Amino acid sequence: MHTFAHALIRQLTLECGYSSASLRERLYVSEGEQGMAGLLIYTATPDSDGTLGGLQRQAMPDLLGPAVEGAIRSAQWCSSDPLCINGEMTAPESHSLASCHSCTMVPETSCEMHNRFLDRALLVGKDDNPTLGYFRALLETE
Repeated sequence: MHTFAHALIRQLTLECGYSSASLRERLYVSEGEQGMAGLLIYTATPDSDGTLGGLQRQAMPDLLGPAVEGAIRSAQWCSSDPLCINGEMTAPESHSLASCHSCTMVPETSCEMHNRFLDRALLVGKDDNPTLGYFRALLETE
């Protein structure tokens, strides 16, 4: 869920015109039989970025679907691959695997978990294990 939130933030910066530092995430996750997962992406800046207004409009069904699909498709590739997708670029203390500043990391002020616990491969899979990706079916419908 955390990596998905970052991918979506990066996509929304392209579609809405916000800087990535002006968007923030809030994750809502619980485990167990009645587990749930949700996220909130919001702007909390007092400057001109906070008044653009395009972020709220992106929640409309005809815009949200393409934004999610664009975020997942963008997460398939990183300019630091194959090192990034194999987890060779992340610091061990971040508890992340397939993640770097080129693909999933956002400014520290935007992330409630300080860019830790990220793994792009859990979204899109890896060449040697494509079924690992949660959104793999979406990517196969090209």
